Amino acid sequence: MENLKNTEANRVLAQKVIAAISNDNWEYVNEVFAEDAVVWVAGSMPISGTHTKDFVIVAGKRTREGFPQGLSLTAKAMTVEGNRVAIEAESLGKHISGKTYNNHFHILMEIKDGKVCTWKEYMDTMHANDVFFG
Repeated sequence: MENLKNTEANRVLAQKVIAAISNDNWEYVNEVFAEDAVVWVAGSMPISGTHTKDFVIVAGKRTREGFPQGLSLTAKAMTVEGNRVAIEAESLGKHISGKTYNNHFHILMEIKDGKVCTWKEYMDTMHANDVFFG
């Protein structure tokens, strides 16, 4: 029964993180990431690679600056197994470059003691690079 309780708590936390990103509540996102969290972003873009929790703060700042009208992130599907939450998500927003950012993601969160300790983000990196850096 305890395992089911933890699984449901992890699902709820993951849903709250995705909603917070979509609602520009980066303070909440920062709060629920563990101090020693590891963030990994796919590809060879300037934002790709392995990062510390500080990346969350930078991501929030870049999102606010790059999407003054907001950026939605919608979870389309979610699978939870123990402390791992796999999320299929879609973003939509108008970037300051004038381009529409509509990307599709697979995000893997690992949660420990009610905090996100690992975030792995897979996406169409060519589209992201074109919108953000192209």
